[in-house]
Amino acid sequence: MKIMRTVKTLILCAAAVTTTLTAGAQEIGDMLRYSQYNYSLSTARSAAMGGAFTSLGADLSSMSINPAGLGMYRSSEVLISPHLSSATINSCFAGRGSDYTKTKFNLGSIGTALNLMNGNGSLTSFTLGIGYNKLVDFNTTSLVNGRDLGPDINPSMLNYFAGTIQGQSPDLIGHETWPFEQLGIYQWGGVLGYQTNMLNETSQGSNQYVPAWGTGTRINNTLRNITRGSVGEFDISGGFNFNNIVYMGMTIGIQDLYYRNENIYNEASADYLGEGSLSGFSYSRLHTQTGTGVNFKFGLIIRPINNLRIGVAVHTPTYVAMEYKYIQNMVSVFNAPSDKNRNYDSSPIVFDYNMNTAPRFLAGISYAQPGIGLISVDYERVWYNGMRIRETGDWAYEEDMKNDIKAYYRPANNVRVGLELTPMPNLFVRGGFAYYDDCMRYNDIIAENKLDITSYNNYSAGIGYRFSNNISVDLSYVYSDYKYANSELYYGSADLSGAIKTTQNRHTFLLAVGFKF
Repeated sequence: MKIMRTVKTLILCAAAVTTTLTAGAQEIGDMLRYSQYNYSLSTARSAAMGGAFTSLGADLSSMSINPAGLGMYRSSEVLISPHLSSATINSCFAGRGSDYTKTKFNLGSIGTALNLMNGNGSLTSFTLGIGYNKLVDFNTTSLVNGRDLGPDINPSMLNYFAGTIQGQSPDLIGHETWPFEQLGIYQWGGVLGYQTNMLNETSQGSNQYVPAWGTGTRINNTLRNITRGSVGEFDISGGFNFNNIVYMGMTIGIQDLYYRNENIYNEASADYLGEGSLSGFSYSRLHTQTGTGVNFKFGLIIRPINNLRIGVAVHTPTYVAMEYKYIQNMVSVFNAPSDKNRNYDSSPIVFDYNMNTAPRFLAGISYAQPGIGLISVDYERVWYNGMRIRETGDWAYEEDMKNDIKAYYRPANNVRVGLELTPMPNLFVRGGFAYYDDCMRYNDIIAENKLDITSYNNYSAGIGYRFSNNISVDLSYVYSDYKYANSELYYGSADLSGAIKTTQNRHTFLLAVGFKF
């Protein structure tokens, strides 16, 4: 079946006023993107091995994967691991594809592991870890165009806008603030279209509206989707070593979340319709979300024999306090001479809410052969259907969101594999693979214009060298390919034009320098 879903943004707002509009602007897709961690953005060593570090240790990535691994440190370490990332998004609409590439430098990981205690009793050692890890990178830009496709395939969005305000009086939709308080978000484009002279009343008092350009006008249109932001986590961890056999650990993670998404839709007439006629317009929607959250990680590693390690870890949901901001803008351009050009903003939405991201369970096993290398395999289960929105002030809405989350998302089963070889003393060659499962229950969901990742794979390789007992340098490369839920060119009206199919590949280079003391 075909599921047309702009989720709660549009459904609840269809009957909402300002008091309930705040809840309606949150989407289940927003919670999803804060739950999809990518362990290839941490230290260079763990990235090269696919993030398969649930049973491995003595690496700062243990703080965000399995804190029990800190117990394997025998000395203290300081490490910094920046990375350079280049991402290309391909968006295909009506058989035409467009590529857009974005390159960015980031600080992937920085931190220290302080080996505070070494003894001869049952508690052999204790290590305190303090650090920062990048978990999610939102920096992407996509571009779709429908140039020269003709009016049957490529109708004007003004047709859709006109339909959303039919029956509304000009006094209401022409007012500066009233329509944004009394009408739903899905009608705001029509309001702004009227205020910028692009929707005209068919006759005075009819409350019926038509676009400023007529039926059959050939339209060139583009949609640019610009996303910025990240999820970073500050970790405070403790790792305990009992008799070099049992390792236990705990992490308190404090997350900083920032997400900024701007959809800029442009139309221009392919035909000159005369002086003073409509030439084109730009319609943008800006979503900004910022938040601070806290989570807890508990881990255990057992080494039944010297070369074998078995690890498990539990990550609680991140309990996040979020602030949401949303605004729309419309700019109209008419052929000269004309005094009809307008630039109007909607009233902004600003509200606070809380949410829980997805909980997860990790299990791993690794085997090391001194002088040859090691292999590590991880399994991770993430309960995306356990995400929740809380404290919106609308209990019924929260229940509806919970039911939608259960209906559209399912638990995902992720697998990561890592290999490290030692061809000569102090030289390490690494490779890895990570498979992140599709969390969607349906393959034909059409999301709103913001891009929602459904699944992805990481392919990685790297090399490391220990220059002495105190200095290490690691270099890694990760290739990632992402699949996205289908999205729409026309806001709230995908059936007019069909779906945008989006894929992405990302090249990430990581360099880590560590100092032991």
